[in-house]
Amino acid sequence: MMAAKPLNILVVDDVPQNLLAMRALLAADDWHVLTADSADAALELLLQHDVALALLDVQMPGMDGYALAELMRGAERTRHVPIIFLTAGSMEEQRSFRGYEAGAVDFLYKPFDGRVLRSKVAIFADLHRQKATLAENMAELQRLTRLNSTMLSALSHDIRAPLAALALNAELLLRSDKPGPGSAGARIKAATAMLSRQVDHLVNLAQLPSAELRPSPVMTDLAALTQERLETAQGNGLLSQLPAFEVLGDTQGLMDRAMLQQALDHLLLQATTYAGESGLKIELDGDQRRSLLLRISFAGLLGDAASQHLFGGGEAVEGMAAPRVGSGLSLPERVARAHGGSLVGRSRPREGTQFELMLPRGL
Repeated sequence: MMAAKPLNILVVDDVPQNLLAMRALLAADDWHVLTADSADAALELLLQHDVALALLDVQMPGMDGYALAELMRGAERTRHVPIIFLTAGSMEEQRSFRGYEAGAVDFLYKPFDGRVLRSKVAIFADLHRQKATLAENMAELQRLTRLNSTMLSALSHDIRAPLAALALNAELLLRSDKPGPGSAGARIKAATAMLSRQVDHLVNLAQLPSAELRPSPVMTDLAALTQERLETAQGNGLLSQLPAFEVLGDTQGLMDRAMLQQALDHLLLQATTYAGESGLKIELDGDQRRSLLLRISFAGLLGDAASQHLFGGGEAVEGMAAPRVGSGLSLPERVARAHGGSLVGRSRPREGTQFELMLPRGL
């Protein structure tokens, strides 16, 4: 295993003897001591090296330690470097306060115990390594997540092509005059539609979130909440009459009620806007153990502009819907993904338009 690269420890003091003493005191295989006899020399070193910790003498001619610390805090490269002030001055409360105000993490008065200083340096060196390791792990995790998303999108594209072919052949069987092929076509078409929806949700779940929402989940009955929003929409004149609402199974789950209320209101607004004279149909499937599935549909087919607004411009295989949603559904999609769920939409000839919201029962 390759040895870890030594960490740079910067020591700034205008007295050469003090610099020699600090070099000897901090000598270690995993620390590299950089020394500067002035603030200007320290700034040059900070431009050339990444520093894990800075030990600054307060009283120096020209620019003192406080001014140097303020410059370090104002630069992006050095703003997060921990600073320990070293001073031979008297132990005054005002002096210490100014040091912490300038960005110090500690304040030591000379003469100090060398063992104490080495222990403090070791702590900050360990913290620096842990921070670097965490940053590397996060970068690797993000890389793997992007790779997973890319691979899943590619695989879903490959799956959609044969599904589209199956759907076409199922349609041909449905048009057969014979009862056997006709019923087989209906079963194949239903299975193909279900598989295509699952692929849509898988691709949507693989996308990295564009903005973060933090749900405050409580046990909620999604059927009761949906019924409440339907009645509110009718009271506001958005719906002339309540649509058909079919509920199956247990519809309880841990959800942020306020977020879901906004998402449902937005979905109903978009559905009624584009449904026209077509009546809405709402289905809530609670038969699955881990998830709930809410589907809002109407018979009408969307035009190009409406489809772009609601479902975006993602590429789709002939006969299949693109999984992403557009700006018109961005709010409910963000709510769905904040809950660990997904929102997909589609508009197809002979099938009409659907918004499908999938939510896990618990966060």
